[in-house]
Amino acid sequence: MIIKGKDGVTHINIYSQAETELGIWLSNFTYSPITIPNDGEFNSIEGYWYWLFSKDDRLRSLVGFAAKSLGRSLVVGYEKNVDEDFKNKIRLAIDIKLKSNKEKMKEFYESSLPFCHYYSYDGKKKDARYEWIIEHIEDRRSLLKKHFNNEK
Repeated sequence: MIIKGKDGVTHINIYSQAETELGIWLSNFTYSPITIPNDGEFNSIEGYWYWLFSKDDRLRSLVGFAAKSLGRSLVVGYEKNVDEDFKNKIRLAIDIKLKSNKEKMKEFYESSLPFCHYYSYDGKKKDARYEWIIEHIEDRRSLLKKHFNNEK
């Protein structure tokens, strides 16, 4: 879903070329070393995403378009295999990433603008789909807000 308005003013776009640091950091493309139980270490969620389909260990160190490019060359038609198990693994990876950086996590739960995910090319917006990711991120922010408000 694309939210009308300006990134950083009316919403936060989760995108590697977003207008906000938070939106960039939340992107799967961003360098954010994570360790996934039973799967090991990855430098980005994007690398982990494609590793889940290919098990090609070159993806462990890749970030951004390099991870996407190699992943897509290894796995054709992967989108047909995005099932609940896959989604749960990506949700876990997002949770691990959120916990990995206390400063960004604080910025994340203190934010209030709605999240969305779209690509922007030549001033035009294209929906990136994967609403389940945005829903998970919104849910996590709500949980963190409740947690930190209860501590006060």
